[in-house]
Amino acid sequence: MAISDRRRHIVRLLWRRLGTTALFVLVVVAISGVWSVYQKERESLQLRSEAESQYNMLSQQQAQLQSDIANLETDRGKEAALRQQYAVGKKGEGLIVIVDPRPDAPQQASSTIMQWVRKFLPFW
Repeated sequence: MAISDRRRHIVRLLWRRLGTTALFVLVVVAISGVWSVYQKERESLQLRSEAESQYNMLSQQQAQLQSDIANLETDRGKEAALRQQYAVGKKGEGLIVIVDPRPDAPQQASSTIMQWVRKFLPFW
């Protein structure tokens, strides 16, 4: 009887150690999974905050563009945009009148020496 009790005791001890080892491996795997989920959650929070900041920036840009479009639909806004783009008038000027240039008389040669050279040397 003592041998059979001893065998049961050894088998029971072996199963306890095997069970403890299996439980330890299971706990390590569970902790690894929880850590992975925790890191993904932190990364998703960071990406969400970046996306929210981009959304806020884009909504501000949209509001600015809508106000610019509304401004450009008026005559005053068109005039201001043209002044800014082409530097036509000074800041604060109310009215600018653009006049077409006068047709000038044909330009005469300023040098009589050049006329003399062209007269005697036609290939020049």
